[in-house]
Amino acid sequence: MELSDEQAIRFARFAQAAARVEGADGFEQLVEQHVAALLPHGMLLAVIGQRRFDHLHIRHRIGVRYPPWLLQRIPDDINIRERPVIERWLGSRQAEVIDLPADRERLSPREIQEIESLGLGRLAVHGVPDLSGAMASYFSFAQVPTDLERPHIIVMLSLLCPLLHGALCRLYAPSQAQDYAPYRLTAIERDLLGWLAAGRSNQEIAQLRGRSPATIRNQLDKLYDKLQVGSRAEAVALVLSDGGL
Repeated sequence: MELSDEQAIRFARFAQAAARVEGADGFEQLVEQHVAALLPHGMLLAVIGQRRFDHLHIRHRIGVRYPPWLLQRIPDDINIRERPVIERWLGSRQAEVIDLPADRERLSPREIQEIESLGLGRLAVHGVPDLSGAMASYFSFAQVPTDLERPHIIVMLSLLCPLLHGALCRLYAPSQAQDYAPYRLTAIERDLLGWLAAGRSNQEIAQLRGRSPATIRNQLDKLYDKLQVGSRAEAVALVLSDGGL
């Protein structure tokens, strides 16, 4: 799916704002002012944490338009085996759209009960692990309009979540935001890898970043040199093999 000119402009503004986020309030403003226009939703839950065997240890959580009582119900330690949605993402690293009742067989009874009782409606979920594998963020957009087509939602998740992850890292894990072991990638280089993994062309990335194709080509050449690879396919394969994007 190719972004319209209006969507590309909105995304470029979002990318610029994401790089300047300060504090939880700033993150919420980023979502309200920029993300909601690209991916309409009722509530967003954003968490960042670490995987320990079959559990996810949540270090920080932010809820945008989430009732405080609902945010407090999220445990600090999540058993992955009880959460098929999270377990599938950890295995495939693919964004997912969840509709009830059509997707009941793909959910646990606990997940179904939560979605129905809490009025979460249609969900769009995705996450981003760090290249080092030390940290990961996970985003759950609730009450996504039913008239939005799945391919559009998947594309938006693949574009938005790497930058939202970068913003969370700068807030809560600055060492990961500045030092992406073992490659020491910059925030821009991480964004480029995210778009490469999403199948974006140089022209599309240039449009999204508000830069010329020549600038993007130069940035990619430097990225390939840093990763010691010769092509975008090799770059994405290397990062995936190391537990990256």
